[in-house]
Formats: sequence, C-alpha cells, structure tokens
Amino acid sequence: MTGLFASAPAIPLGTGGRYVAAAYIVVLVLILAYVSIMAVRAQRVERELEELRRDVEAARGGGEADRETETVM
Repeated sequence: MTGLFASAPAIPLGTGGRYVAAAYIVVLVLILAYVSIMAVRAQRVERELEELRRDVEAARGGGEADRETETVM
C-alpha cells in the first residue's frame, strides 16, 4: 500500500488548491440554492395553509349562521 502512495505523483499545491477552492464554492452555491428553494416552497405552503384556514373559518362561521337562522324560523 505504501508503494502505491510513493509512486503516485503529488499535485502541486497551487494547482490543487484552486480545484479544491472551486469545489467548495460549487458545493456552497448548491447548498444556498437548495435552501433558497426550500424557503420559497415553505412560504408558498404557509400562504396556502393560511388560505385554507380562512376558508374553513368562513365555512364554519357561515354554517353556524345558517343553522341559527333555520332554528329561529
């Protein structure tokens, strides 16, 4: 195993460092894009959930008012 590492050529630090930095930048950009997409989706889901809550409250409120009107008549 040591013979394999000894025979492998070393990458010069200047060249290898650029590739490593580029790889980190790409990973960071991908993570930021993923987090941004998830934030947008979460906002959309919360907006839709709030709309559904309003619809349910309106249906419950309207249904109770109809029942009260029927009982009075």
